[in-house]
Amino acid sequence: MRKNKNFNLLIGSQLFSVLGTTIVQFVISLYVLDITKSAFTFSVIASLSVVGRLICLPFCGVLADRLPKRNLMLFMDCLYLVLSVGLFLVTRLANPVTAIGILTVIIGMVSAFETPVVQSAIPVICTDEEIPRANGIISSIGTLGTVLGPIIAGIIYRFDAVYQIFVITGVLFLIAIFCEVLLTIPTQSQAVTEGSLFQVVAGDLKEVTQYLKAQKVIVKVAMVAFLLNFFLASFIQVIIPYVSRIQLGVSDAQFGLMNTILAIGSLLGTVVYGVIANRLNETSITKNLILVAILFGLLVIPFGLIQNAALAFWVMTIIVACAMGVVTVVSVQLIVYIQLVSDKALLGRIMSLVMIVTTLAVPLGQVMYGGFAAVASEAMLLILIAGTSLVTVLIAFFSIKIFKQMRVENEL
Repeated sequence: MRKNKNFNLLIGSQLFSVLGTTIVQFVISLYVLDITKSAFTFSVIASLSVVGRLICLPFCGVLADRLPKRNLMLFMDCLYLVLSVGLFLVTRLANPVTAIGILTVIIGMVSAFETPVVQSAIPVICTDEEIPRANGIISSIGTLGTVLGPIIAGIIYRFDAVYQIFVITGVLFLIAIFCEVLLTIPTQSQAVTEGSLFQVVAGDLKEVTQYLKAQKVIVKVAMVAFLLNFFLASFIQVIIPYVSRIQLGVSDAQFGLMNTILAIGSLLGTVVYGVIANRLNETSITKNLILVAILFGLLVIPFGLIQNAALAFWVMTIIVACAMGVVTVVSVQLIVYIQLVSDKALLGRIMSLVMIVTTLAVPLGQVMYGGFAAVASEAMLLILIAGTSLVTVLIAFFSIKIFKQMRVENEL
């Protein structure tokens, strides 16, 4: 891996690009909150990037497969650079909220290309033996960026000089662009399709749909990812903040520290995966999911058995951080399996469809848990924990059948 120059350049471009985008997104949200003092406006601006992602995701896989991946990465980071300049100028306006909202949608649209392009590039520049570790490293870079980005932004953020941060992010995107200029990614041959963009997209999506009908095991792996996001990720993103702020009444500083610890848990998960990737097999996912179920079950201790609010909060934080680390290992392993069994010429489209499915799972799960939390008593929350643990065990047994089928197909 150390001698793979292209992969090292990919790491460099991802590190600076992810740092730049996370800083931009964090600063936009904080700046809007500062100038409007409105939680509703803040939440709308924060959700606009997701809207942008969902608009573009159906096209991302097609373009990731049909266009040179290096050129797409260059184009994305050049757009990020232009958007940084745009935000620099917008913050000088008297009423910048509308313009910030428009730029946030565009940022979301650009970021939608990141995962399909990068994940479809890894199998092209790495050998099959390197793919598991390569995914662990790229996931670590992504998580590290999401941890460091808000920390760096929080240190240098000043409401009256916010434009300076967009100068800094512009420099980060320039470094990413420099790495991508030196990067070489072989182009995968594609059938020539005539017609408009929408006809090409429709034709390519039809092609990948037919492929997935024949390769149902990929759909089932994607379904495991959907279920994990729907039940586990949504639980962590809704119930944990609700319990922390409403029931336990933690301070802003404690809440921020909790989010940092949870992000570190995910980061450690990617690091652990990178170290043990080559020793994992299909049964590892089932074992890890059962471990997650046990960890979720342990949440009954801080939720119902510990009376001291501060102690309950920290016990809950540690348990959830551990669960997030294990879930991250499972998530990366699922991506690796999809990469290994998929046709490389279709991988961009396949990853794009997986991203659509997993992206939709989170808001759906958030709505479900949000509605439950609004009416739930403490006893009902304990039942919810038990139910989530049980569902995780069922997902684990569902995964056993999937990977047993995959092993049989590989032996044929």
